[in-house]
Amino acid sequence: MDINAMIEPILKFFSEGIGAVIASIAKAIYQALYPANAPAATTDLAANPPR
Repeated sequence: MDINAMIEPILKFFSEGIGAVIASIAKAIYQALYPANAPAATTDLAANPPR
């Protein structure tokens, strides 16, 4: 099974026409929901040690 043969049509679809529009909308939604400058999730194990 050739992975390149399976991915090529998908990449072609999302690079032109309506597929490019769908991809740009999906990217905008993703960037709005998960901003790059969001603080990292952290835990303070020193203040709250596991029991």
